[in-house]
Amino acid sequence: MSKKFQVYKQNILKQEFFVLDVINFLLGAVIIVIAAIALFGEGNLILHSLVFLLGGILMLLNTIKNLKRKSLLAVTFALFTVLMFGIFAYILYYGIRTGVM
Repeated sequence: MSKKFQVYKQNILKQEFFVLDVINFLLGAVIIVIAAIALFGEGNLILHSLVFLLGGILMLLNTIKNLKRKSLLAVTFALFTVLMFGIFAYILYYGIRTGVM
């Protein structure tokens, strides 16, 4: 059984996008936790901006993955990446301008 597991593990690690998928999973989990804390907690502006920053990074990783696959979905992810980073920049600008951050 352990020999089959080792072969299976080697095949998975050889896959092209395995590392990106693991990073996507972990980053998605972190975003969910931070979003829950931001919405149900104090509602700190830094946490809200962090959610959009991490969301932009997540979308950027998906854009890179789909660009390598030459998928049309990459354009959609690219648009959402720009949107996420734009919202992050706006929240950061608003926080600095109002003195909240």
